[in-house]
Amino acid sequence: MSKADKILDAEARSDWAGKIEDRVEELSGLRSILDPETKTMTLSSIRHFILGEDPATRKMLGQVDLFLKGELNRAEKGTERRLAALFYAVVTKTRLFPVETPEMRRLFRLFIEEMDSQLSLVTRVPTMNEFFREAGKSGLFSQLRRLKDSIEFRLKILDNKVRVNQMRAFLFLCEYYVHFLERAYKELSMSERVLELYVVRMDIRKIHFFFERKFGAWFGFTFFRSISAYGTSFGRLAVTCLLSTILFGSVYWMADFFAPANVRMIADLGDYSSYLFNSLVTISGLGIDASPQTALQRFAMGVNTVYGMVVFGMLFNVISTKLSMNN
Repeated sequence: MSKADKILDAEARSDWAGKIEDRVEELSGLRSILDPETKTMTLSSIRHFILGEDPATRKMLGQVDLFLKGELNRAEKGTERRLAALFYAVVTKTRLFPVETPEMRRLFRLFIEEMDSQLSLVTRVPTMNEFFREAGKSGLFSQLRRLKDSIEFRLKILDNKVRVNQMRAFLFLCEYYVHFLERAYKELSMSERVLELYVVRMDIRKIHFFFERKFGAWFGFTFFRSISAYGTSFGRLAVTCLLSTILFGSVYWMADFFAPANVRMIADLGDYSSYLFNSLVTISGLGIDASPQTALQRFAMGVNTVYGMVVFGMLFNVISTKLSMNN
């Protein structure tokens, strides 16, 4: 065999070796798509391959799910053990299913209710549902007294450093649970659940501010919660704007009532709609419909203007929060 033939033969063998290696790699990749039990390609095996799921991990998650069901039956209500079991059960469901199943929704509701119950228990602060439900039974004033007692109870806790540290540790744990679930639901593009968990997390942070003696931040969060649910409720903010317009319209009317006739902002006291319109344009920042003449009128309009800046700032915050959560 000539030297040229030897070179051609070596190149041919090299090409065949390369083709064999490529074929082995192709078969190896194909084997990863095949179902391990049937040794054939199935929709389930294709899903695992495309989505990057590990069948062994999924099988293990199924076993974890069964264990957590038994753990929930054994754990008593109002215990950290039950709260942890509910948290891990919801996380397991988010790993097993790409959409929210009825079982996942039920576990999520149980988790939120259990956390609200435990937070209410350790702080003696009734949840909003409890507050209005009991107000219908025993009266609003009795519920307000209960709310006053809960604040006094928490103020007493502030004098006990051990209790305060225990409260902080529990609040940190709750915030971790909620923040982790927020990320899990965000990966599944479930914006409604993300918004709900955001409100719960802000509630926990508000309580945290109280036990850290940051009363200014606590009051700000309380006010923010009451008028817009931390920037997530258009309806609540609309009601706040309506009531504020009526309130400041009444304040303007009273300021004119006690003012001499020649310095009134609106000459006719019976024209209440003009007072409401003046309040509305001032809150919205469009300007003023009437010029204040007395000190009381100027003070009312100044407060109305600052309040309008805050409310409309919260309106833009609601819009941005909704858009960011949906994205």
